[in-house]
Parts: sequence; structure tokens; C-alpha cells
Amino acid sequence: MKNIILKILLLILLSQVVYASDFDSNNNYYRLINEKLTPETDKNIKKSLSNLIIDNQQKITFLGCDFKELTGSEDDINNELNKHNFLKNYSDELKEYHLTTTNFAKIYTNDRDSLSEICNRNDYMNIIQLANNELMVTYKKQLVFYQRLPEQEEKNLNNYYSNTKCIALEQVDMSYTDICYYNNMTILDVYNAMSFDLDKVFRKKINVGENFSVTYEDRDVDIDYKWYGKNKLEFTQYFQGGITTYTFIYQNGKTKLITVLSLD
Repeated sequence: MKNIILKILLLILLSQVVYASDFDSNNNYYRLINEKLTPETDKNIKKSLSNLIIDNQQKITFLGCDFKELTGSEDDINNELNKHNFLKNYSDELKEYHLTTTNFAKIYTNDRDSLSEICNRNDYMNIIQLANNELMVTYKKQLVFYQRLPEQEEKNLNNYYSNTKCIALEQVDMSYTDICYYNNMTILDVYNAMSFDLDKVFRKKINVGENFSVTYEDRDVDIDYKWYGKNKLEFTQYFQGGITTYTFIYQNGKTKLITVLSLD
């Protein structure tokens, strides 16, 4: 049954081919601060929260929801904060982190016109940009915090999204292949950018020429990494429902990535 489900999911994912990215090339990205999560935080909630928050200076995107900056008088802002007794309900957490309204630089409110079901069914969610540039999110009755990525990581991610070009998928029996090109990016640049996609299981930090194997029991996957010189990396992920092979080839200032998904 598990294999059948995996096959269906892969077919759905493979049908969504992007030929060129339309991401804003000047996005800012924020990563979850795990150290500030409570010990009681559910694992599934933590996984959802681990997705990057994207800020393009006009709106913030979080879990598929769009948040717009609240503008208006001080009374308007206080009224928003007092919705559902925010300051009262989170008083203990705010005290723990020595936060008051004077630490709040901007407040972003949930855009109810979003197409995301998560956004529309969530009764109350705000994102507050703090004076130290961290983001504080009200989510499932707890406060979670995000810090901005280092400048070089942001630059790499923006380069990844703006310089991606892929060709159509090729299908042979139960095997699917696609090829993408990343201009002005090394193998490590592409790999590190892709590691932010939690579904790809690119968790291990890698170095050129380092061959090894690793197992992630929570995803039930074994992974082998193998380098062929400095400009070619191949690593294979062995899932219960199939095998995924990624081949990175760096040549003439760009990286070519061949992805092959083979289903059982």
C-alpha cells in the first residue's frame, strides 16, 4: 500500500514541470530557530514550521499564506495586537524573551483573500518583525521565531530560483527523467539551495570529493554519495517505493542536474 501511495505522489509531482523560475530575485529568507521551540512542539508541526519564510519587501509568504504589512495609526496596530487577547495570551512567552511592543518593528496580517485553505481556516495568525530583524509568528497558540539567512545563502537561493531552466520530462516505463541547468552556480551551490526543500532529503552537508553513505530512518531512505572527480557528483536515494538518482555535472560555468525517478 505504501508503495502505491508513493507512486501516486511522484506522478503528481512529476506533472508539475517548471521550465523557468519566476521568483523574485531579491527575496529575503528566514529560517526557523529550533532552539526557541518548546519541548512540547509536535514533530509534524515542527516539520511544517521548518519551511522557509519568504519576504520580498511587499509581502511575507509563510506556509502558502500571504501576509501584508499593517499600516495605520497606533490605535489600529494596538487593536490588531489585542485581537483574541494576543498580549494577554502570550504574556508569559513575551516576558521570557524580554519582549514588549517597543520591540515590534512591523506587523504583518494574514491576507484572507489567499487561495490557501490553511490561511483561510486559521482564526488568528500574525507575523511580527522584531527590532533585531527576527520574525515572530503566532502559530497554533505558540510563538515561533525565525532568523534571516546569511547574505551569501540568500544570494545563492535567489540565483538558484532566477537561473533555473528545465526541459520536459522523459518517461520510459516507470522511470522518469528531467534535466535542469543552473547558470553561474557550482555543484555545491545547487545542492545547498535544494537542501532547503524538505521533500528532497538533502540534509547532509557535503564537500567536493567526499564519498559516503547515510540513512534517515524517519524517511526510511538510504543515500549513497559518490564523486567522479571535482565536477561530477552522483547520489542515489533508496526509498521503499523506488529509487531517485541525482547527477550533478559542472561545466562551462553552469551546473547540469539530471534527476531520474524509478518506481518499483
